[in-house]
Amino acid sequence: MKISYNEACAKDCSTLEKDLVLAEKAGFDFIEIRIDMLRKYLVSHTLDDLKAFFEKSRIKPHAFNAIYIYPEFLSERDNPARQDALLDEFILACVAGKAIGSEYIIVVPPLQRDPNGGPYTGSWDETYKECVRILRTLSDYAAPYGMKLCFELVGFERSSVRSIEAVDKIVRAVDRDNVGFVFDSYNIYLNGGLNDFSALKNVQKEKIFAVHLMSGDDVPASERGQDKRCFCGEGAVDTDAFLRTLREIGYDGMVSVETFRPEYWKKSPEWVIENAYRTTAAAVQKSEEAR
Repeated sequence: MKISYNEACAKDCSTLEKDLVLAEKAGFDFIEIRIDMLRKYLVSHTLDDLKAFFEKSRIKPHAFNAIYIYPEFLSERDNPARQDALLDEFILACVAGKAIGSEYIIVVPPLQRDPNGGPYTGSWDETYKECVRILRTLSDYAAPYGMKLCFELVGFERSSVRSIEAVDKIVRAVDRDNVGFVFDSYNIYLNGGLNDFSALKNVQKEKIFAVHLMSGDDVPASERGQDKRCFCGEGAVDTDAFLRTLREIGYDGMVSVETFRPEYWKKSPEWVIENAYRTTAAAVQKSEEAR
């Protein structure tokens, strides 16, 4: 497996310019670029600058993170300004991907975004219908650029698509070659503290375009959230079982470390990226030795 760095790990203490240099120095094979950090980079740089970096560097670009869809997106019910803003983000990722050699965009299902706002209230039938519709439309937009969509389940109650089974049903219904999955160990765990990853054996394996690998704090269910993500080697997520299951189904692609931990954002980007690589590489190496 190849190891990737996701810019969320140091998003509040670093820049894309720093991340490119530090992630390559640390030993990462890939980097997942945040679209918001790409926009900041483009204030003083160009896509040609970014392309030139990757052409001369060992590290390569992987997925752009992330497009957060909502039920009325790209429909007659949508707010034109909101639709245009999100579609602009998506097209930027497509244009940048074609320019620098990336092929993937992470797409997140509808969420209730307020941490204090309670669980997602939409029905499954509505979620299924709207996600299939939106992903097919985005698939059409992405195809001319050679881009693929990685649809990501998010396991907590504020998400509309929480389980492996649910995300699999949606991707099968979309039925497009450029629409597949990103599976995130912590997002799977968030669905009831799940450390059983066997449902991965039932998905279309060729459509696993990316994998996110990290653990999370061992806290009560009511306190679990994206801010509790932590590097491998500690925490409540059985990352060994996650990697073992992926290997059992023949996955040998990239694994990317993605945390949203405020504690890490108070560190230096050097500390974050060095420790992100060390802990992720150790987890992957342990999995390889157990084969």
